[in-house]
Amino acid sequence: MKQTITALLLAALAIPAAMADSPADIRTQSFKKILRAFEPMGMVVRERDPYNKTKFIAMADGLKQIAAEPFNHFPAGSIDGKSRAKPEIWSQPAKFQAARDTFLKSVNDLDNTAHNGDLASIKKSYGVVAQSCKACHDSFRGPEK
Repeated sequence: MKQTITALLLAALAIPAAMADSPADIRTQSFKKILRAFEPMGMVVRERDPYNKTKFIAMADGLKQIAAEPFNHFPAGSIDGKSRAKPEIWSQPAKFQAARDTFLKSVNDLDNTAHNGDLASIKKSYGVVAQSCKACHDSFRGPEK
């Protein structure tokens, strides 16, 4: 009897953990990683933190490494109750792919610019990444629920 109760309790505890691995949850966490990588660079380009070429390169390299992660988690029908993904992601796949490609190219360009070390160019490249985020959000991300 104790084994049955223990097994049921463990199964009940496992259900929320399994649900946390839904595509919507995974992509949300991946986008949050991108935001946490991007924000410190914003502090530098807005001159709230000092510019250090070595540190900025590391931040840009880190962003480039994770930039594609969330885009692997958009299977059809993966809108759940918390998801802000709009149906247009799946009804307009070419447009979504183009937005993804624009974002990834802008991240790559920011990384290349960071390696060159010219802060004025870095600021411009950072702005292009931010604009690519906004454009995708405007088309494919709904309001908070």
